[in-house]
Amino acid sequence: MKKLFLAALAVLMCASLVACEKQSAARAERSKPRVSVTTQSVQIRRAPAPNADITPEGRLRIDDIEVPLPDDQRMLLQQLFGQLQMVRQETLASAPADPNNRGVKLQSNAQIDALRDQAFAEIATLKPYRDSFGNISGERR
Repeated sequence: MKKLFLAALAVLMCASLVACEKQSAARAERSKPRVSVTTQSVQIRRAPAPNADITPEGRLRIDDIEVPLPDDQRMLLQQLFGQLQMVRQETLASAPADPNNRGVKLQSNAQIDALRDQAFAEIATLKPYRDSFGNISGERR
């Protein structure tokens, strides 16, 4: 009886360790720097920094607080938003259907890279998010 109990306990411990490992991997994936492109915003994530959002109008929000920008910088962010949206639309149009509505990896192009570099050069509050643009995801919503 003791052997059976110890064997059952060992199986339960192994199962719980596997579940913890899966949660840890999921948490690590969520905390990776990335850019998520949706229909309404471009969300830039980089832990432990707060999330930054670019709206279709070119407004920049960091942790839901709008950063005041001159018109030329807002126009730059608006162009970046538009380019990311076009790549998202093209990629989603050719991507296979996903019942879980997972995002798809987006490939940056020369226009996005140029706008991104210009934004980092002109907008100091975006500089900490530079690494995030190495991982761009197009969301299906």
